[in-house]
Amino acid sequence: MSDVILFHHAQGLTEGVLHFAEELRAAGHRVTVPDLYEGRTFATVEEGVAHAREIGFETVLERARQVAESLPEGLVYAGFSLGAMAAQMLAQSRPGAVGALLFHGCVPPTEFGDGNWPPGVGLQIHAMDHDPYFVDEGDEEVARELVSRVHGSRLYLYPGNQHLFADRSLASYDPEAARLLMQRVLAFLSLAGREEPDTQEGELKMLEGYLALQRQTILAKTAGLDREGMAKYLPTSSLSLGGLLYHLALVEESWMEVRYAGRELPDPWRGVDFDADPEWEFRTGGELEPELVRQRYREAGERTHRVIAEAGAPDHLSAMPAHNGRRFSLRWVLLHLIEETARHIGHADLIREAIDGSVGE
Repeated sequence: MSDVILFHHAQGLTEGVLHFAEELRAAGHRVTVPDLYEGRTFATVEEGVAHAREIGFETVLERARQVAESLPEGLVYAGFSLGAMAAQMLAQSRPGAVGALLFHGCVPPTEFGDGNWPPGVGLQIHAMDHDPYFVDEGDEEVARELVSRVHGSRLYLYPGNQHLFADRSLASYDPEAARLLMQRVLAFLSLAGREEPDTQEGELKMLEGYLALQRQTILAKTAGLDREGMAKYLPTSSLSLGGLLYHLALVEESWMEVRYAGRELPDPWRGVDFDADPEWEFRTGGELEPELVRQRYREAGERTHRVIAEAGAPDHLSAMPAHNGRRFSLRWVLLHLIEETARHIGHADLIREAIDGSVGE
């Protein structure tokens, strides 16, 4: 989960901007949406820009800064067009920024602070490839230069000539482009919101923390995807993100609950003839509703946490032996699950990038 501050565009805090924020909240993120125009909205971009000039762009940016200062550090700064300038300013100048999402606008980084993009701050820029505000006014050139210098950043260009295409309350709204933008944004926020383990934790908490981090990462690879996206696979493979996630749920429960804790295999795995159908979970995971698959994987993680709490020590041995006939320690099985999950994250990276270009750890 990420903490986001979302700044509106030149036409003000429209219903479309508020709806965009609600979509982010529905995905589990905390979102603050300040009104930099103090209640005023405008019918056109030109009228909104004229208002910004009238009150002063510095006033708009100062209002954005004041709202941000009232919030904790560790934010993702996001903004539409005029609001992208505020988001970029804060991402570059306020300590603790996690990421920046710039929609339909980008200014030279030399406008803020020392002109450098802060290390470790993720960046996505989204615009249409024939948007006259973005292309003709130089934003595209600036954006290309910026992403070439910021590791892991992306510039996403969508076919069309609309400016505020992600605001559903405006005539410029493009449903398909807006859907794809949201899909990519949710993947970005899910990665940005991961919690890394404390570097000075004890051994068991450290192991569990790193396994939790791998879970968060592979879940982020599925963020924003519908059933079609979760079922997609590369031409040379039958692996899908839905299948991978369902497989990892089975892996955790078969190792932790059955082999380690000595319990029965829970549903939905109980009763499946894996000898007759060894790809069952890979196939089934691509057929189910995405949130059902995600929730099943989260539940597997919760079950693992309970088993770890009951065992209490990394040297505690399993109830059942491994394939070599020897019992294994809690330490060993947690390292095994970290390795298996991390390996499948590599597969998930390739699949997700092929779906919509989303990249990241």
